[in-house]
Amino acid sequence: MSPPRVDAPYLSAELCVLDSPRDQGVLAGAVVAYFAAKGVKFDRYRALSATGVTSGVATPARLAARLAHPGYNIVTILKNDRRESRQMCLYISPFNPAEQRFQPRPVNLIWATASREFDQDLRALLAALASTYPVAHGMVGAYRSRPYAGHEIDLSLDNVSTIDEATNARLHEDGMQRGILGQRLRRLYPVTIIGPTIWAQLPPMPRFDPMPTVEDFGNCKLLTAWPTLCEPRDPAFLRGTRALREWLWPYTIQNPADHVDNDPVD
Repeated sequence: MSPPRVDAPYLSAELCVLDSPRDQGVLAGAVVAYFAAKGVKFDRYRALSATGVTSGVATPARLAARLAHPGYNIVTILKNDRRESRQMCLYISPFNPAEQRFQPRPVNLIWATASREFDQDLRALLAALASTYPVAHGMVGAYRSRPYAGHEIDLSLDNVSTIDEATNARLHEDGMQRGILGQRLRRLYPVTIIGPTIWAQLPPMPRFDPMPTVEDFGNCKLLTAWPTLCEPRDPAFLRGTRALREWLWPYTIQNPADHVDNDPVD
């Protein structure tokens, strides 16, 4: 079976965070710096708070102010036109501080790109986010289309008509495990970010072929398992990481679709 076709890949990155950012100034600075490095001017922002939704043109100064404002719950930054569709969603503060377990805490990015590389700009952004958010885990991958990239991070979407049945079923199962997503990894991705609590549970890593790289990433670990970004069910990626995925399996949400017995057959 050949890998999924990726004509114009979309990068998708997400952090599963446990609480608000410790330093909203660091958050704002990292986001504005990423946009500047990419030379991208976003169309608009949308800031959600207890009093409603505020929206406007996403100038750098306005973005920095909104992201540093303690009264907002979630800030979303958007760019949409015929050529590209990009979005960043950032959790700022809880809707109900007394009950946060099932409240959405989105920290994610969808980015149209001509490359399947985990470049230095995205690395710097995610490292800054990992330094200010308490992170359970995170991921970076490349997907064949915007719906696939978006569905991987937005588990509120279900039975998306432009997504194949197997992917819909896998992500529906992820959504059913929301209650433990802060305690276990979802699965292995080409780039997987592992928070300190989960990392402390892992036994010493044995030798694999190919051997993944592990780097410090804020107070997390950055595990790079594949030389290029791809989808988590890419057949070549699954073949090359089988032993690594078996080792990580007890520390994931154990979605049946991810078990090595369900890998595609050549």
